[in-house]
Amino acid sequence: MEVKTGELRNQLSRYLKRVRQTGNSIIVLDRNRPVAEIRPYVEDAASARSDVWARRAQIEAQQGVFDEDFELPERKTHADKHANPLD
Repeated sequence: MEVKTGELRNQLSRYLKRVRQTGNSIIVLDRNRPVAEIRPYVEDAASARSDVWARRAQIEAQQGVFDEDFELPERKTHADKHANPLD
């Protein structure tokens, strides 16, 4: 989600509540350019790991169960035989 600085200034509490409830970040735009990100605060690494599982459960509830039996597309390689991570 993206929000312009003026809208954020006027509705800050609403946007903070949304971040807290959804766990999703908000990109702040100034003159239609990203300048900041508001994201949920994570206490420590253990908490961050548990947040990953909570987020996965949230995604699975919205989009269905993640199926680990899937085929990855074949990666392209360059002349030097190394896979290009951008392909």
